Amino acid sequence: MPAIFIPVVIPVVEAVAVRVLAALGVGLAAGAAGEAALEQARKRQEEADKAKSGAIARTEATTKEKEKCKECPPDRGALMPVNHHMSQNSMEYQARITGFPTGMEWLFEGKDFDGFKSGMCLLQEAKAEYDQFFNREGEFLYPFQEKIFVDMGKQALAQSIIVGRNKPAALTYYFQTAMACRYMKPKLLSLGISVLHIP
Repeated sequence: MPAIFIPVVIPVVEAVAVRVLAALGVGLAAGAAGEAALEQARKRQEEADKAKSGAIARTEATTKEKEKCKECPPDRGALMPVNHHMSQNSMEYQARITGFPTGMEWLFEGKDFDGFKSGMCLLQEAKAEYDQFFNREGEFLYPFQEKIFVDMGKQALAQSIIVGRNKPAALTYYFQTAMACRYMKPKLLSLGISVLHIP
């Protein structure tokens, strides 16, 4: 026999409990079964309230406060529009990696970084489409294309110097393509920069 629901005027707390139970797919039937379910919901809420004031909750809150208090020097930077040409794919990749709006970068100590995650004190650089400069064997298609990667190395060096003097800041380079990632990884790691291949 299906449960019969009887509309009843109840206090606000009970109304909230009823809504929570309804959202969980639990209907309150009339009579003792409905009262038992409501009482069980009240007990769970009381236990949750007690846990919030317990030692574990206080420890977690203290830890979060301490984490917030750590100084992250790149927080002094600013979100700025990109001041150089980028392909549509590069803009989309950068936005996906950094979470910034398309066409925006982080300016810190006079140098642009593609992104910045304050909670991690992490500066970011996203590199898309660079495999187009390599043949299947991982060699440059044309000798002049090596300069593109030399310039990337110079950019990384300048960024790593800024990051190095602003600890606990860190820098990660993200590569959309595998060959470019493999090619640049040794240089970037030698500068203390993390490297990730994220297609």
